[in-house]
Order: sequence, then structure tokens, then C-alpha cells
Amino acid sequence: MRWRRVGKRGPISMILLLRKAHPFSEEEIRRAAESGWGLSFLNLERSVRRIARTDDGFSIQAGLHVLSVCNYSKPYEEKPEEDLDWLPQPSQQRAWADHAACCWINYWTADTDLELAHCVLAKVVVRLLNENCTGVYIPSEDSLIPAEDAAEDFRRMSTFRFSGLIPD
Repeated sequence: MRWRRVGKRGPISMILLLRKAHPFSEEEIRRAAESGWGLSFLNLERSVRRIARTDDGFSIQAGLHVLSVCNYSKPYEEKPEEDLDWLPQPSQQRAWADHAACCWINYWTADTDLELAHCVLAKVVVRLLNENCTGVYIPSEDSLIPAEDAAEDFRRMSTFRFSGLIPD
């Protein structure tokens, strides 16, 4: 599963589960990307590092990697508090039941393996975590990481295979 190719069935996603709706601003996305990669995102037309507003959020280009950020003012599914059986831990159940909105961060680059896509996504996700976040749901893994564990898990994930893949 980890080596499944991205792009065959749509994007790979990490979904921030939020207590209340918070549309991340372009500045918040820029800070997360710049901090995540330690590089400036200048938005120059020919730059390989840029952030652009789209109809439903933002697009992030980081070298060959393309991500989208979409804010959603509703929970991931209707009535999440009624769908807890799939989560074994009480902290996961609380994170799922307590979210009322979400933010999708999608990885769009084709012909990349799942593990690398997760590393790239984690670079941004870890920097968007805050007290409004109950957890992060990863549909491709069918897993939910509660907010209290997410920061450390995503820091580890973001460094696993990722170094020097975005040109200066």
C-alpha cells in the first residue's frame, strides 16, 4: 500500500479536523510552506515555488510537487459523532466527534509513491496544526491521528524521505 502510485485515483489527502471553521489565509499557507521547506515562496510567474489562489482555496507548487488547500465549513462527514465504531482509541473518537469543519490538503503530483506524497504533505500539515485542530485524518491509510499526537508524528513523517527535493 505504501508504494501505491499517486495520480491513478485522485489526490492523496490529509484532512485537518477543526473544532470550528477557519479558512486558512494565503499568509498562513505561505508561512507553513516557507517554514516547512525553509525556502521562500515568491509567487513569481516562472518560479517553481509559489502559492496561488484558486476557486476553492490555494494551490502550492514546491518544485515538482503540487498541493491544494481547500477549506470546508462542515465536518468531513455528516454527524461524525454517530460514526465512531471504526476508531479504536478514545482520543481518536473524541477528535472525530468534536470536529465541525475541516481543511483538505491534497497532493496532486502524478507518478509519485504514497510514502513520498505523505512526506510532502506532512511538511505543510504540521505547521498548520493549532488549538482549533482536533486531529488529522488520512483517507489513504484510513487513519486518524489525534491533535495531541499529530505534531510529533508529522514532524517525523516530514523528514522520513524528504531532503533537497525542491530546487532553491
